[in-house]
Amino acid sequence: MAVQDIVERGSHFEDGIKKWRQLEDVTIESCSKIMGATDNVLVRAVAGIIKADSQKHKEILGIIENALGGTISLTPEELGDISELLDAHLKLEKNSVHLAEEEYENSRHFVVRHLLSYLLEDERKHVKLLNQLSDFKRHLYPYA
Repeated sequence: MAVQDIVERGSHFEDGIKKWRQLEDVTIESCSKIMGATDNVLVRAVAGIIKADSQKHKEILGIIENALGGTISLTPEELGDISELLDAHLKLEKNSVHLAEEEYENSRHFVVRHLLSYLLEDERKHVKLLNQLSDFKRHLYPYA
């Protein structure tokens, strides 16, 4: 593969990330319109969740752009310094997953079950993110 091909692929990828960030702006605006057009608590909550997620997506895409530019670093020491805090937080998140699973199983209310399902997946996502930090630490310092 020629250097030019790699540069063009990188440029295409970076353009895609920029377009995605712009799309998140449109999504945020759309959710605001939906929230302003209804008084329904459930619809407003769902639109608010999507809006907040899109705001997080935009922030993460910005971090990706920075990472591609080489402006982000992570050392084993940085993770090591907070390792105990991360481990303790992981336990909290696992407890939240366990409780969410119990509550989901105990609920028979249609709307409540859907909302609990969303929360359960979010808690599982938190566990995954914390486990990824541990993976970063192992990758950076294979003896950790």
